[in-house]
Amino acid sequence: MKKRILLMMVCCFLIGNISGCNSKSVTQVPESKNKSATSSESTDTSNKVLKEGLYQDGIIALLNPYIQKALDNYYDQYLTTSPSYSFDLIEILDITRPEGYHTFPITIRFQVQPYVGPHDIIGIDQITMKVGPGEGDVKVEKFEHIKSYYNDLPPNLKGIIKK
Repeated sequence: MKKRILLMMVCCFLIGNISGCNSKSVTQVPESKNKSATSSESTDTSNKVLKEGLYQDGIIALLNPYIQKALDNYYDQYLTTSPSYSFDLIEILDITRPEGYHTFPITIRFQVQPYVGPHDIIGIDQITMKVGPGEGDVKVEKFEHIKSYYNDLPPNLKGIIKK
């Protein structure tokens, strides 16, 4: 059931993208417009940003088990504890359909900054996932470690580094 919901959320996000829910268009306001018109546009832009954030957070929440497993698999060789991440430390870099319009799989690339302790960032990683149409059809295609910070942990967290 959770996997079907995941697939539905990803599809809704993509449909929103295709139909222009988060297209970045700039509307020019003629100088004769008053401040309330500008305020209205500002509200529309704010609503679009909020909607995009909601879509991104929904995708991240649904793909969380796969993201967490990818982080655990990588950092297990360096740390004695599992890293965490939060919604403000992960970004969807891009979503593509490599085989064309209305096809599967869908490729999603994330940039994550996992942390340990009270948000001590231990690295920067990029995770590429393929999402297919079937139930549970999610695969981590690529894990790329960009930068390490775990050697710079504060003294109280140095004990989690494997030697």
